Amino acid sequence: MDELARAIWLVAEAAGGAAGTIAMPVAKKDAAKAGAAAGPRTFDRPDFPGDTSRDLPKMDNAVKSARRVFDVLEFFEEHQRAASAIEVAAALKFPQSSTSALMRTMTAFGYLHYDTSRRTYIPTPRISMLGHWLSPALFTKGRLVNLMNELSERTGETIMLAVRNGLSAQYVHIIQAKLPMRLYVKAGTLRPLARSASGYALLSAYPDKEVRRLVRLINANETRPDRQVDIKALLLELKKVRAKGHAFSLGLVTPGAGAVAMNLPPSAESNEPLVLCVAGLNDALVTQETEFADLMRNAIEFHLAD
Repeated sequence: MDELARAIWLVAEAAGGAAGTIAMPVAKKDAAKAGAAAGPRTFDRPDFPGDTSRDLPKMDNAVKSARRVFDVLEFFEEHQRAASAIEVAAALKFPQSSTSALMRTMTAFGYLHYDTSRRTYIPTPRISMLGHWLSPALFTKGRLVNLMNELSERTGETIMLAVRNGLSAQYVHIIQAKLPMRLYVKAGTLRPLARSASGYALLSAYPDKEVRRLVRLINANETRPDRQVDIKALLLELKKVRAKGHAFSLGLVTPGAGAVAMNLPPSAESNEPLVLCVAGLNDALVTQETEFADLMRNAIEFHLAD
C-alpha cells in the first residue's frame, strides 16, 4: 500500500469511537511505524462497473475504498442536502450493499450523520473541522472553535462538541484537557443518547412524544434487561435539564468522570443541533458544575450572538 493509503487508514483509526479514559497525556506514536505495523487493509470486495476508482492506476482494494469515501463526500458537496444510501449508490453507480456498508462505517467514524426517521445521511460538522488548520480565516478564527478554545483556557478541562447520530450522541470535535490528570476522549466517540450528559442535552430539545419514540427504539435494540431505559425517570431528568439550562452527569459512561452539557443555539456552522460539553473528573465537576455552566452560557452568548 502506498503512503497516501496508509495515511488515510491512520486517520480512520484515529477517528474510531472509543470509550473515554482517565489518563495522563499520551505521546503520539510515529505514524510511519504504526502504518508499517498495521500492514495493508482491504474491504476484499470486487471491482464493479461504474466504480470511479477505476480511474486510478494500479490501485489495491484499500485505495479503491478510500476513493469511494471521497466520492461519497463529493456527492454531498455537489447536492448539499441529505440523501439515502440508495440514492448515493445510484448516482455514483456503486453497488447498493457496499455503499450502505461504507456509509455506515463513515457514520461510525463520525463523518456522516444518519437520520433514523428519514433513513438519510448528511455530513457532520467534523468534515469541516478536519481542515480548520488549513484555512485559519474560516475555521481557526471561526465562532465555534473560538468558543471551545476559550472554555479550554478557562476550565483546563476536556471540551467537546456533540451531535446526535442515530440513537447515540457523538463527539465530532474535541479539545483535550490541559490538566496532568484528565479525561481523554477520541473524536468520533459515541455516547448513549438516553444515558449521558450530551445525550440528555440533545433529548431535552425534543418534545416528550419524540423522546418516548426514541426510547422505544433504544430499548428495542438493547438486549440486556438491566440496560433498558426507564422512560419516566428519563423524562424527569429532562425536565430538570430544561429548568437548569444544562445537563449534568457523573460516572454514567466513564467511572470517575462526568460532564456538563449545554445546547448551542442554531447557527450557520451546522444544520444539525449541536451540544457543547465540558468534561472532567468527578471531584472537579461536583464542586464546579455551576461555575462551568455559567462560563459556558457566557461564552456561548459572546461568541454565537448574532
